[in-house]
Amino acid sequence: MPESKTERLPIRKRVVRAVLLTAIVAMLSMLGVSLVVMFSIKDNSERMLTNQLKQNLQGIVAQKAALTDVRFGNFEMYITFFADYIENMYKNRDKLVASGKIIYPPLKSTPKNAFAMTALYVDKDTVQSAEARDDIFFFSHLEEVLDPIARENDGLIDTIYVGTRSGVLPSYDKWSYLTAVPKGEYVFYDHRASDWFKKGMSNRGIVYTSVYEDSQGRGLTITIGKGYSDAEGVRQGVVCADFNLRQLYDEMIAVDAGKGARAFAVTSDGGVISYHKRNMSISQDGSFAPVNHSADDATGLTKDEIQNLLSGSVGVFEKNETVYAYAKVKRVGWTLVVQVPKSVVLNDVSYIDKLIWISVLGTFAALLALIVVVSMMAESIAATITKPMEQLGADMKIIGEGHLDHKATIVRNDEVGDVAAQFNDMVDKLSSAISSLADSEKRNEVMQELATRDALTGIRNKLAYDREVQDMCWAMDGSPEPFGIAVIDMNFLKRINDIYGHEQGNVAIRKLCDVITGVFSNSTVYRVGGDEFVVILKGVDLKNVDSLIEQFNSRLDSLKEDEHLEAWEKVSAAIGFAAFNPISDASVENVFRRADRAMYARKKQMKGIRED
Repeated sequence: MPESKTERLPIRKRVVRAVLLTAIVAMLSMLGVSLVVMFSIKDNSERMLTNQLKQNLQGIVAQKAALTDVRFGNFEMYITFFADYIENMYKNRDKLVASGKIIYPPLKSTPKNAFAMTALYVDKDTVQSAEARDDIFFFSHLEEVLDPIARENDGLIDTIYVGTRSGVLPSYDKWSYLTAVPKGEYVFYDHRASDWFKKGMSNRGIVYTSVYEDSQGRGLTITIGKGYSDAEGVRQGVVCADFNLRQLYDEMIAVDAGKGARAFAVTSDGGVISYHKRNMSISQDGSFAPVNHSADDATGLTKDEIQNLLSGSVGVFEKNETVYAYAKVKRVGWTLVVQVPKSVVLNDVSYIDKLIWISVLGTFAALLALIVVVSMMAESIAATITKPMEQLGADMKIIGEGHLDHKATIVRNDEVGDVAAQFNDMVDKLSSAISSLADSEKRNEVMQELATRDALTGIRNKLAYDREVQDMCWAMDGSPEPFGIAVIDMNFLKRINDIYGHEQGNVAIRKLCDVITGVFSNSTVYRVGGDEFVVILKGVDLKNVDSLIEQFNSRLDSLKEDEHLEAWEKVSAAIGFAAFNPISDASVENVFRRADRAMYARKKQMKGIRED
């Protein structure tokens, strides 16, 4: 029932409210769009910066690993040179002794303790083994050979030594003469039981030990060695050098990648080489105190993730807002890893966020001021058109309820009156159009139905099939629904027409149509030619297509055996089927052609059976 004047909101207020609501909606829409744009820019910026960080880190780590590999290659060259030098000494032993290059026996003028670990054995009373004493004299001059290597690698190589088969261990510690060991403080060390000696004696090439904590307190160390043989090819010992990872860390592992970044190396056995919080790891005497940390403490990775790193050669991944890049050092079997928090590159995104929020708030304030101005203008304008608009609104309500014979009252000669007159004219035209549209729609429906129906069978015809194919082709641009096409071609229709007449031929066509629609009851069947039918299968029929084809052929066989049927009612047909393949089928026509070929193959097979 109509509202009373006391309950109804005046038009003026309604106009103002509409303007305010419109402005608020516009403001909220703009705010929403701004937020969407802001977050889109933020996400894109974060993604681009993160991808750039990954690319840069991967390049840095790969280059670092390559340089580290080259560095270890240089170390191998030193060791190889030393081993080759000793083997040449064996080959030229007599010449070296004759030239005085080998002190054999040592001269009386040679100071005691002049060569590392020789002073303990120069006295014949101390060394009982002739082989050991011979080794001591043999290696007593090598310091002059190692001096250039020492100068080039100052601070990197802690000790270089020769482990002999006889048990002698000539050693050059820190590239200086060793001081005499006070009596009573001799420490026996049988190097022949050590890992480096066993590896060097059994392998022909360069050998590496695992990373270990040096017993002299010099931190993490790795030993590189190579065996040497005498002139007869008998393996006599191993030359080795201890490389201090404290000095190698900055050169081979450390990467300056910003605040919060860390670099570490993972050894082949899963150990982690890391100077954790290295600015806090300096002891009172000024030496580093590196720690072989657990995986989660030093890297933020689990043991399984560490193993995944070791199985790859180079790569990059994310975990807990941190980017990890890694690369393999092939010679030593390490994997260099750099972890960098994404915040290192995302700080600029936060600044962009602030700018966008300032813009959004500024826009919001401007829209709020605009709403106030518009509401005041709307209040003034609405007051001048209140009464005629109320009358026009009442008339429109009556007409809107379906009373098209009602006319709007024209109360004044101005734009509002023009609106009322034009409205009356529009209602008259609308009434006439509705009447004619109702008749036209009914005729169109009938014509459309007749145009897409086959006159003989009552099923859909070729036109309906073509329209359906066109709709399906449009759908294939998106995510098309799975479908299949069955092509059915009747056999012997011309023979039936020639022998029994075209009327019996029509009966045969309808008979075959009944079989098709009965079997494929959940699918649309089309008659696309005189004796050709097409079935578009979807859903249940598509799922059970093999069973339905078997059922179709079985029904035709039963018609052939039915003695109560006339000859032309014992219809025969060949069927072929193809399912849509979204990878290979670019159109519905491709599926139809494959089904058509399958039908002709079936027809040829049926002909062969009949001839047999």
